[in-house]
Amino acid sequence: MMSAAAWGADSERVARALDAAHDSVDRIDSLIRHHRTIPALDSMRREMRRRTGVTLAIDSLAPGYALDRAALALAGAVDSVLLDVGGQYLWIGAPGRLTHRAVGVPDPDNTLRQLATVDLRDGSMRTRAERSAPPGAVRSVTVLAPSALLASAWAAALFELGCDRALTEAPGVSVVCADSTGVRWTRELQNRVSLPAARAP
Repeated sequence: MMSAAAWGADSERVARALDAAHDSVDRIDSLIRHHRTIPALDSMRREMRRRTGVTLAIDSLAPGYALDRAALALAGAVDSVLLDVGGQYLWIGAPGRLTHRAVGVPDPDNTLRQLATVDLRDGSMRTRAERSAPPGAVRSVTVLAPSALLASAWAAALFELGCDRALTEAPGVSVVCADSTGVRWTRELQNRVSLPAARAP
């Protein structure tokens, strides 16, 4: 199920594009449920296995792929759009302007609280988390990437690898990771991540 907020000058054209985007997501969901092969997902699974040693489940990649396909259906019809499939976001801002949205990283033990807030610019944000993680284990990995499929893939893989590796081994994406040592993030997110007042140093 995809939720969307889109803006554009021609409201009828935006509405038609949103219908096409929803249809695209529904088609992908149907393919996954019927165990049909999706070459892009198989290719990404092989690539992530080669790069990280982690074998990803198709289900962990499907939301990202669906978001990217939905964005293709919206191309040219909207000025900007925020899409959400299963808690993964894809933000496409107005061309030629720096636009952004503040998106919370939920606390896996209480989703009414946030571990952090991230300034999301164009691209996708995916969080993988585990409730009641044992001491020393990863609680949450959030990945920001240019495409939703990349964000899905890296979030799933890095969650398995742990925060220390997550913060050093993911080229082309940005990472916010939470474990027993706290909430940390990659250098390029400096000044784009804020912690709740009680967690701020």
